[in-house]
Amino acid sequence: MASKIFRDPLYNYIAIDLSRDRWLVELLNSPEIQRLRRIHQLGVSEFTYPGASHTRLAHTLGVLHLMQRTHERVEQIADDESVRICRGRLLAAALLHDVGHGPFSHLFEPCLGIDHEEWSVRIVRGEQTRVNQVLRGVDPTLPETVAQLIEKDNHDLPEWQRYLLSSQLDADRMDYLRRDSLFTGSGYGHFDWYRLINTLEFHDAGGQRDIVWPEKAKFAIEEYVFARYYMYQNVYLHKTTRCFEKLVEAMWNRARRLRDDGHEVNLVPAIDAFWSASEPTVEQYLAIEEFTVLQQIQQWMEHDDEPLKDLARRFLSRDRFAMIEAPPLGNDLTDGYAEWEEALRQVVRDGGFENTEAYCLKDQLKGKYNQPYFPEKESDEQSAKNAIRIKVSGETQPIEISQLLPRLVPITTESRDQYRYYVPADIREKAQNLRDQFAGRAGVSP
Repeated sequence: MASKIFRDPLYNYIAIDLSRDRWLVELLNSPEIQRLRRIHQLGVSEFTYPGASHTRLAHTLGVLHLMQRTHERVEQIADDESVRICRGRLLAAALLHDVGHGPFSHLFEPCLGIDHEEWSVRIVRGEQTRVNQVLRGVDPTLPETVAQLIEKDNHDLPEWQRYLLSSQLDADRMDYLRRDSLFTGSGYGHFDWYRLINTLEFHDAGGQRDIVWPEKAKFAIEEYVFARYYMYQNVYLHKTTRCFEKLVEAMWNRARRLRDDGHEVNLVPAIDAFWSASEPTVEQYLAIEEFTVLQQIQQWMEHDDEPLKDLARRFLSRDRFAMIEAPPLGNDLTDGYAEWEEALRQVVRDGGFENTEAYCLKDQLKGKYNQPYFPEKESDEQSAKNAIRIKVSGETQPIEISQLLPRLVPITTESRDQYRYYVPADIREKAQNLRDQFAGRAGVSP
């Protein structure tokens, strides 16, 4: 049987059966998906982990592979017409779920004011895109059903189908955790993905199917939960990576402010067209790639505005800021922190950096990122979307995994937001001394 084979460092071989799914190769070869070759999966994480240069396309192929295996499992446990007809839309959604990502993946969403999922949906529904044309050639209804699987809060299709791609334990997360762990070299993303897929079961929830696992899968799930926790702590929230993310955001905000004030910011044509459009088109959005952004940053290195010029230089030269953790001021997140922040900005100004929007960067680490899996606690509100649940012998309802394994409770309870600040390394010592003074005033050992 003829197959299109891709060599992959995670799964060795990823295969597409040409006699059954030749259209998937056509979809993969579309310009919109091939663009993902030129988008880093982990944004600027290679500033921290030099090996983290893998792309969104590699991840997309991995998700397709896992979705193929997942659908095979679904056919084993529910071999009916509804399962068979959803196969095409699931595989297409696996390939297309990230097609709307912009340069450096999540990094440029605040810079461009976009949501990658919304753009993925627009690209799938756009009749002028090649992906839409390929999908329509398979089935005229396919673009819409694929869009429904990707679109946030769309409930037009059975929820279990969406949950295979986007839930607390899905094909997307299983691939990116393992892939990001491999390419960063961090080694934290290991878990038994094969067991998770091949023990998946359905549970009847008020006449609707939901996804659960048997008790024998509980330790594979525990591995997965810890992998998520470790990857967030050691990779996704790494201080150096977050520093350059905030630096890029500050650079882009500076350029936007200058432009709004009537100054020339030497925009490259693709970015100028996108910023100038009241409703940017799909074509205008897809024209912004990573090399476009890098060219723009290079041009800003010659700009007359010193903060913009300096931030551009720092990014391209990897001249990072120093990280200062917020002092432990108790539960007061208003007045206490406002005083601390103003004092820190004054230290920055005294150090010769007048523009504190460019040189005193605040990073809010939301509690949900420190505890990347925190389930819905009320059992009647739980589903695969907001909880990982286990079918236990003798119980009529599945049980959320941290209730079955209490040692998971500490890392499945949402914590408080944390704050970091990034300032030029020249004033690191003074900024750290200020932080220690505030901690001492609060009666907390620095």
